[in-house]
Amino acid sequence: MFRTLFVIIFAIFLSINSYAVNPKQYVGKKKIPVHITANKLTAFDKKGIYLFEGNVVAKRGDVTLKSDKMRVIKNLKTGQIDKVICTGHVIITKEDKRATGDKAIYGANKSIVTLIGNAKVVSGKNNIKADRIVYYLDKDYVVSQADNSTKRVEVTIYPNKKEKKPHTNKKEKK
Repeated sequence: MFRTLFVIIFAIFLSINSYAVNPKQYVGKKKIPVHITANKLTAFDKKGIYLFEGNVVAKRGDVTLKSDKMRVIKNLKTGQIDKVICTGHVIITKEDKRATGDKAIYGANKSIVTLIGNAKVVSGKNNIKADRIVYYLDKDYVVSQADNSTKRVEVTIYPNKKEKKPHTNKKEKK
Protein backbone atom coordinates (compact mmCIF):
# COMPACT_ATOMS: atom_id res chain seq x y z
CA MET A 1 0.00 0.00 0.00
CA PHE A 2 2.75 2.48 0.92
CA ARG A 3 4.64 1.82 -2.30
CA THR A 4 1.63 2.61 -4.51
CA LEU A 5 0.82 5.66 -2.40
CA PHE A 6 4.30 7.14 -2.71
CA VAL A 7 4.75 6.33 -6.38
CA ILE A 8 1.68 8.50 -6.99
CA ILE A 9 2.88 11.23 -4.64
CA PHE A 10 6.33 11.46 -6.09
CA ALA A 11 5.05 11.41 -9.66
CA ILE A 12 3.10 14.52 -8.79
CA PHE A 13 6.03 16.32 -7.25
CA LEU A 14 8.22 15.50 -10.22
CA SER A 15 6.09 17.78 -12.28
CA ILE A 16 6.95 20.93 -10.36
CA ASN A 17 10.65 20.67 -10.89
CA SER A 18 10.55 22.74 -14.05
CA TYR A 19 8.25 24.31 -16.54
CA ALA A 20 10.49 22.74 -19.19
CA VAL A 21 9.78 19.15 -18.11
CA ASN A 22 6.67 17.24 -19.16
CA PRO A 23 5.20 15.81 -15.93
CA LYS A 24 3.08 13.30 -17.81
CA GLN A 25 6.22 11.34 -18.70
CA TYR A 26 6.40 10.10 -15.10
CA VAL A 27 2.79 9.45 -14.20
CA GLY A 28 2.44 6.08 -15.93
CA LYS A 29 5.82 4.70 -14.87
CA LYS A 30 4.81 2.66 -11.83
CA LYS A 31 7.80 0.33 -12.07
CA ILE A 32 10.27 3.03 -11.04
CA PRO A 33 10.63 2.66 -7.26
CA VAL A 34 10.41 5.55 -4.83
CA HIS A 35 12.79 5.58 -1.90
CA ILE A 36 11.78 7.80 1.04
CA THR A 37 13.79 8.45 4.15
CA ALA A 38 12.86 10.56 7.16
CA ASN A 39 13.69 10.75 10.83
CA LYS A 40 10.12 9.77 11.68
CA LEU A 41 6.97 8.36 10.05
CA THR A 42 3.63 8.54 11.78
CA ALA A 43 0.84 6.68 9.96
CA PHE A 44 -2.82 7.14 10.82
CA ASP A 45 -4.05 4.54 8.35
CA LYS A 46 -7.70 4.62 9.50
CA LYS A 47 -7.72 8.40 8.99
CA GLY A 48 -5.71 8.24 5.77
CA ILE A 49 -2.95 10.55 7.06
CA TYR A 50 0.79 9.85 6.79
CA LEU A 51 3.33 12.22 8.33
CA PHE A 52 7.02 12.15 7.48
CA GLU A 53 9.15 14.38 9.69
CA GLY A 54 12.77 15.40 9.87
CA ASN A 55 15.05 15.60 6.87
CA VAL A 56 12.57 14.01 4.46
CA VAL A 57 14.19 12.82 1.23
CA ALA A 58 12.21 11.11 -1.54
CA LYS A 59 14.02 9.82 -4.63
CA ARG A 60 12.62 8.39 -7.83
CA GLY A 61 14.94 7.87 -10.75
CA ASP A 62 16.94 11.06 -11.25
CA VAL A 63 14.53 13.26 -9.27
CA THR A 64 14.93 14.15 -5.60
CA LEU A 65 12.44 15.86 -3.28
CA LYS A 66 13.61 17.20 0.09
CA SER A 67 11.65 18.93 2.85
CA ASP A 68 11.47 19.17 6.61
CA LYS A 69 7.99 17.58 6.71
CA MET A 70 5.67 15.79 4.30
CA ARG A 71 1.98 15.18 5.03
CA VAL A 72 -0.01 12.84 2.80
CA ILE A 73 -3.82 12.82 2.97
CA LYS A 74 -5.69 9.94 1.36
CA ASN A 75 -9.40 9.77 0.50
CA LEU A 76 -10.70 6.87 2.60
CA LYS A 77 -13.57 6.09 0.22
CA THR A 78 -11.54 5.93 -2.98
CA GLY A 79 -8.08 5.12 -1.62
CA GLN A 80 -6.66 7.88 -3.83
CA ILE A 81 -4.41 10.72 -2.69
CA ASP A 82 -6.33 13.95 -2.04
CA LYS A 83 -3.49 16.19 -0.94
CA VAL A 84 0.24 16.21 -0.26
CA ILE A 85 1.78 19.04 1.75
CA CYS A 86 5.55 19.51 2.09
CA THR A 87 6.78 22.19 4.48
CA GLY A 88 10.12 23.64 5.36
CA HIS A 89 12.99 24.02 2.93
CA VAL A 90 11.26 22.31 0.01
CA ILE A 91 13.72 21.45 -2.77
CA ILE A 92 12.96 19.43 -5.89
CA THR A 93 15.80 18.67 -8.30
CA LYS A 94 16.25 16.91 -11.62
CA GLU A 95 19.39 17.34 -13.73
CA ASP A 96 19.91 21.13 -14.08
CA LYS A 97 16.37 21.91 -12.91
CA ARG A 98 15.51 22.96 -9.38
CA ALA A 99 12.33 24.16 -7.64
CA THR A 100 12.37 25.56 -4.12
CA GLY A 101 9.94 27.10 -1.68
CA ASP A 102 8.88 27.24 1.94
CA LYS A 103 5.89 25.02 1.21
CA ALA A 104 4.59 22.82 -1.63
CA ILE A 105 0.98 21.65 -1.89
CA TYR A 106 -0.42 19.12 -4.32
CA GLY A 107 -4.20 19.10 -4.72
CA ALA A 108 -5.33 15.98 -6.58
CA ASN A 109 -8.90 17.10 -7.26
CA LYS A 110 -7.71 20.02 -9.39
CA SER A 111 -4.37 18.49 -10.37
CA ILE A 112 -2.43 21.52 -9.13
CA VAL A 113 0.98 21.88 -7.47
CA THR A 114 1.60 25.14 -5.61
CA LEU A 115 4.94 26.41 -4.31
CA ILE A 116 4.43 29.02 -1.58
CA GLY A 117 6.88 31.39 0.06
CA ASN A 118 10.16 32.27 -1.62
CA ALA A 119 9.11 30.13 -4.57
CA LYS A 120 11.70 29.73 -7.28
CA VAL A 121 12.05 27.49 -10.31
CA VAL A 122 15.37 27.31 -12.15
CA SER A 123 15.97 25.51 -15.44
CA GLY A 124 19.53 25.92 -16.66
CA LYS A 125 20.13 29.69 -16.57
CA ASN A 126 16.40 30.52 -16.79
CA ASN A 127 14.49 31.18 -13.60
CA ILE A 128 11.27 32.45 -12.13
CA LYS A 129 10.83 33.86 -8.61
CA ALA A 130 7.57 34.73 -6.88
CA ASP A 131 5.75 34.48 -3.60
CA ARG A 132 3.60 31.78 -5.19
CA ILE A 133 4.07 29.58 -8.25
CA VAL A 134 1.11 27.44 -9.30
CA TYR A 135 1.58 24.61 -11.80
CA TYR A 136 -1.57 23.22 -13.47
CA LEU A 137 -0.60 19.65 -14.34
CA ASP A 138 -3.48 18.80 -16.68
CA LYS A 139 -3.19 22.04 -18.61
CA ASP A 140 0.62 22.15 -18.45
CA TYR A 141 1.00 25.82 -17.58
CA VAL A 142 2.31 27.96 -14.73
CA VAL A 143 0.89 31.03 -12.99
CA SER A 144 3.13 33.11 -10.73
CA GLN A 145 2.09 35.92 -8.44
CA ALA A 146 3.31 38.21 -5.70
CA ASP A 147 1.37 38.27 -2.44
CA ASN A 148 1.25 42.06 -2.27
CA SER A 149 1.67 45.11 -4.45
CA THR A 150 5.19 45.91 -3.25
CA LYS A 151 6.63 42.64 -4.49
CA ARG A 152 6.76 41.55 -8.10
CA VAL A 153 7.28 38.34 -10.05
CA GLU A 154 10.80 38.07 -11.47
CA VAL A 155 11.64 36.05 -14.57
CA THR A 156 14.96 35.71 -16.36
CA ILE A 157 14.98 33.96 -19.73
CA TYR A 158 18.12 33.46 -21.76
CA PRO A 159 17.91 32.95 -25.51
CA ASN A 160 18.76 29.52 -26.82
CA LYS A 161 22.00 29.29 -28.70
CA LYS A 162 21.35 28.37 -32.29
CA GLU A 163 23.80 26.02 -33.84
CA LYS A 164 25.13 27.07 -37.18
CA LYS A 165 24.44 24.46 -39.79
CA PRO A 166 27.29 23.76 -42.15
CA HIS A 167 26.70 25.30 -45.52
CA THR A 168 26.10 22.64 -48.12
CA ASN A 169 26.07 23.21 -51.81
CA LYS A 170 23.31 21.16 -53.36
CA LYS A 171 24.80 21.53 -56.81
CA GLU A 172 27.73 19.25 -57.26
CA LYS A 173 30.39 20.10 -59.77
CA LYS A 174 31.35 17.35 -62.18
